[in-house]
Amino acid sequence: MAKIDVKITVETPLHLGSGQADVNIDAEIVHDAFGLPYFPAKRFKGLLYESAVEVFEMFKLAEMSTENLAALENVFHRNSDDSGKVSEIQIIVPNFYLKNYEKLCEDWKYLQSKYKEIFRPADVLKNFTSIRYQTKLKNGIAANGSLHNLNVLDAGTEFFGTIEILNSNDKVLNLMALAMKNLKFAGTKRNRGFGRISCTANFGIDIEKFLAKEALKCTK
Repeated sequence: MAKIDVKITVETPLHLGSGQADVNIDAEIVHDAFGLPYFPAKRFKGLLYESAVEVFEMFKLAEMSTENLAALENVFHRNSDDSGKVSEIQIIVPNFYLKNYEKLCEDWKYLQSKYKEIFRPADVLKNFTSIRYQTKLKNGIAANGSLHNLNVLDAGTEFFGTIEILNSNDKVLNLMALAMKNLKFAGTKRNRGFGRISCTANFGIDIEKFLAKEALKCTK
């Protein structure tokens, strides 16, 4: 089993929507009971799969062989056939939390129980977020009732977690390293400059050298 420590860095304001709203915020972001933001496991795994698909597409466009990459369906269990065959490879993706998350939880739990009127979850969340406003224009004028706001994570926020890969091998690690390197965006409003992220992890391979080696193969 391989254990890979991963850090996700928010490069531009990021909106990881929770699907909830209140009287002040039209679109809230995901956060825990104490008001601390986190990066959901299911969402990150989905993004990692999309990034891996892009990696395969880029290899094919560059006429590079994918023989040294694990098959997508074996890694992400997205096989469309009805064979019932279960892949031995399993990727366990956790929620990603702020640094020293457990200590932060203890501190905020104490403060919120001791001073309920001062330290509310919404107030905690404000330390990591900003509110952005947008509206729809019609003939250069804001349309009535179109003003909308959303909460976004501030650039510079970092999340940490450890991915576990059962029955891993070199092909799986190659694919995961490339998918992680290629993963650049998350959340909504990406066409407005939101959601740029970077992911760092040590898979034990030099990605640049690996790509150069694979590229040289197709020139022979």
